[in-house]
Amino acid sequence: MLFTLRPTCVGRTATLICLATLLGACASTTNQRASGQTAALDLPDAQKVRELAAAPAPAFDISELAGPMAVERWELVAPLPTTIGHTPLTSTKPWEQGFAALVNDTDNTVRSEASACVARQYGHYYAENERWPDQELRTFIAARCGWIGGDFATTGLRITDNRSLDQIAAQFSDHMTSFLESSRKAIDGPMDAALNIERIGDATIATMVAAERTVTLKPRPITFDERGTIEGRVEGPRYNHVQAYIGEGSLSARVCERDPAARFPNFRFHCGGDSQTEPQGRAYVELTLDVRDQLFSELGGTTLLVSDPSDLRYVSATAAVPTTSEGTTSTERLAAQINAFRERSKLTPVAFSQPQSKTLGELLPHMLAAHNDDDEDLFSRLTLAAIAGWDIGSPILSGDFTMRVTAHNDPVRTMATLLTSPSARHMLFNADLSHIAMASSQDNGATSLLLSGYKRVPGLTGEQLVERALNTLNTAREAAGNRPVIDSGNYQQAATLLSGAVAQGKGTPTEATDRITRAMSRNLETEVLWWTLATDNLDDFSIPDALITARALRATVFAAPYQHPDDPWSIYRVVIMYAKGDIR
Repeated sequence: MLFTLRPTCVGRTATLICLATLLGACASTTNQRASGQTAALDLPDAQKVRELAAAPAPAFDISELAGPMAVERWELVAPLPTTIGHTPLTSTKPWEQGFAALVNDTDNTVRSEASACVARQYGHYYAENERWPDQELRTFIAARCGWIGGDFATTGLRITDNRSLDQIAAQFSDHMTSFLESSRKAIDGPMDAALNIERIGDATIATMVAAERTVTLKPRPITFDERGTIEGRVEGPRYNHVQAYIGEGSLSARVCERDPAARFPNFRFHCGGDSQTEPQGRAYVELTLDVRDQLFSELGGTTLLVSDPSDLRYVSATAAVPTTSEGTTSTERLAAQINAFRERSKLTPVAFSQPQSKTLGELLPHMLAAHNDDDEDLFSRLTLAAIAGWDIGSPILSGDFTMRVTAHNDPVRTMATLLTSPSARHMLFNADLSHIAMASSQDNGATSLLLSGYKRVPGLTGEQLVERALNTLNTAREAAGNRPVIDSGNYQQAATLLSGAVAQGKGTPTEATDRITRAMSRNLETEVLWWTLATDNLDDFSIPDALITARALRATVFAAPYQHPDDPWSIYRVVIMYAKGDIR
């Protein structure tokens, strides 16, 4: 958020900023709820979380969300794409002409090679199993087809007589129209759709699919290479930041290197190397998207890099998590398994919070019902209640969560499926993770698992905090062809000292900002502007374009973790302050 302070006096003040005075003022023990208070985060307070958790649980069958039973092994049908990313489908088979015309007449909708591949693979699976693929296999099929985006809505028709494909397409025409219309209404952004009609065995299978293209990925080979560059554009106004992760080894993941020259909504990540998550030599790459004006992110899509594009085999995730008998409940055993893997990776074990897990258990049925009802507003409120972490009982920087529903009664298998996700791995096997909480339920052959993770507050000095924030800003500026931020001298020294003081609980970011900006305005006799940014990662946060593209910028940077009295998180506040004439 951008703020402005105008000078209050005409005569120039002769004195420079007084560091000792600023520190003394901000270290006062006055009530922090006064005017010097930094704004609270948009998280529900503890009472609101209790109200949401205590509400009567909806009567809901989780098997409705679980989908079909999982298959352990499957073989895809050649040929498969050799690229990932968005490639429009330019060829049209005779039986496809009517569908292609309908797509052309549907707003913001296209046919693509990836969606055509998905439709064909789904059709072959249906022909043999008389059901659609389970969620894990669906993710694999879409990724191997080069798709990255939302889940595919699917419909189909099985015909056992000998009518021609053209005749079947004509019979299917009304259903094509209604499917495209209903899919278009359910999707806000660009939509990819496809139709496949094919004689498979003793039947003809007609399959239609449609999904939201949350990102448009520039086509690239599906095979590993040294840099593993993934680049493209985030679609729509819902998001304001993107991150990429790649699976590594049996259960690890790493953050892909961001190219700061590509500014949001564009992105370019280098996920290099031949990271292998399965014996076949393949690794999922996952994009997460920060929701604008929210404190959580959403899955933007999953794609795949492979060593051998001719390998058609799929093997379901097995319980790669180390086995353990520790714990009396399924969630306690899963927590012990997570810690066993962390210890093997030389990571500190995390605490399993029973009180927070109890809260998650009360929130879980509401989250499942809201998800099933497509109640986005309620699901967002419940998500914030889950990640707030009021029952952790220790200082936390921030919270995150992941959730899975699978068609079996084994939480361990559900966890194994969850751990195919690089972003879930990164959350659970992060060095800064201090606490986890879990809730699970089983019903009618289905299992749901909600898992939240909470980061510790690192004990950084003022110099370390400012250095990391300033480095992120300068990296973005240099990538845009501009010089690093010009040091503001005494003002920056004050901001660094104040960052350390606030990190130790002495004062608030607002009090520190007030002291610095008032001194700047008074001494420089000019307007002072500042941006206040909240982030849980000083090395990668969204920076306003004005600060990146300015040819020259003399600025003062403050950075410190801070817990508002009404907040459970001690998230970083980064404040970038500059005089009106010092940005050009």
